[in-house]
Amino acid sequence: MDTLTPAEVTAVMLTIGEKKASQKYYITFFKAWMAAWMASLNFGAMSVQIFQGGAGTLRTDYPSIINLVAALIFPIGLIMLVLTGQELCTANFMIFIMTSIKKRTKLWELPVNWLIVFFGNMAGALTYVAFLAHYSKLYSTDALVKYSAGVAVTKTAEGWGPCVLRGIGCNFLVCLAVWLGAGARETISKIFALHFPAFAFVFLGFEHVIVNMYYIPIGMLNGANVSVGRYVGRSMIPSLIGNIIGGALLGVPMVLFYTPPELPFFHRKRANSVVVRDDVDVGGGTIGDNLHVEPVDKSTHNGHKKQ
Repeated sequence: MDTLTPAEVTAVMLTIGEKKASQKYYITFFKAWMAAWMASLNFGAMSVQIFQGGAGTLRTDYPSIINLVAALIFPIGLIMLVLTGQELCTANFMIFIMTSIKKRTKLWELPVNWLIVFFGNMAGALTYVAFLAHYSKLYSTDALVKYSAGVAVTKTAEGWGPCVLRGIGCNFLVCLAVWLGAGARETISKIFALHFPAFAFVFLGFEHVIVNMYYIPIGMLNGANVSVGRYVGRSMIPSLIGNIIGGALLGVPMVLFYTPPELPFFHRKRANSVVVRDDVDVGGGTIGDNLHVEPVDKSTHNGHKKQ
């Protein structure tokens, strides 16, 4: 079955944003908690760290190969998260910017959603760190403990500029993964669409504010010389800013390119085309289900009068 067009995915994202805004706050919070727990990015992050920490001299002798394998492992968390319909703040950075531009949600709903989902993700991540990583005693070897502590130190020593820029690259790719996943119509295609952009951000070494809620706290518990203030000031805040910018860099152009009224330089006389109604995806299925299209003359639906 064909994938959805960019215009169709844009319409789906706008409708999904409306649904997220109308959701009860406690449901939003617990979906965010679940995103960093059950449908967890942290399952992927922990798998990567156990693999890399146990790689021994291979990590220093063949770092690119080890990083490649680790990046192939990581996306399992994002795939679980998206396919189970949980809330990830970095994806919402893109979605709520889009809905705010189109006035599909109220402006005040953007910071409210971002705050609820951010702290829900944080609560889920720290719960995972405590119970499934630390108290489970899975970090049982000296090499793994030392490696995780070193990761925490490295991630809080990058400097603001590099961290912001790495955050931009990261969330552009994460939002692109969500975007491509929404455009796929069946599960296997969604998995592949989600996998490769997430693989790219890990392999390239970009910074994801929620993933770092696993890497840095577990390193701190394993003896890293990193204080809470150092973590927040040198990693959380700059990576958060970068992630917001990265989401906007994908969401804003898509809104301007693919929803009427389009950018002025698109205005010309054209033949009939296909657009997606605003009430798409009204069912309870995965993003992209229940999508309907209808033929219209776009010259009468792009915000300009027909000449």
